[in-house]
Amino acid sequence: MKKMFLLLVASLFPLSIPAVVADPGFDLENYKGKVVYVDFWASWCTPCKASFPFMQQMAEKFGDSLVITAINVDKNRADADQFLEQFEISFNIVYDPEGVLAESFDVKGMPTSYLYNGRGRLIGSHIGFKKKDIDRLEMAIANAINHQQ
Repeated sequence: MKKMFLLLVASLFPLSIPAVVADPGFDLENYKGKVVYVDFWASWCTPCKASFPFMQQMAEKFGDSLVITAINVDKNRADADQFLEQFEISFNIVYDPEGVLAESFDVKGMPTSYLYNGRGRLIGSHIGFKKKDIDRLEMAIANAINHQQ
């Protein structure tokens, strides 16, 4: 039986999160023509705490050339909200408490990120997050954007 999901726009957090939705119907098709960085995370994930500043830096550096969507898999929304209070972010947050999206993306660990080109083709993925990964991840994003133009 196919589940029906409602798109719920939540009230904004004090740190002005731009798009907070509970929508396991998240669809990359909505971002055709854009480079998209999708990151799965959880409040209990220590490396996720390091990945959020990186994603914010990428959002600031690449602006409208890059869409970042961070998908939370916490069962309890309050845990995710408390985690997000630690960061000032300008990218999209999607809640996936039932793990529907995580399953469809075949997520193996936290965090897991996926990079898509403007044609919607997966061009890279990465499990975990370490500071030594930053340069390589940023280069992959920059290359994807540069090949768009």
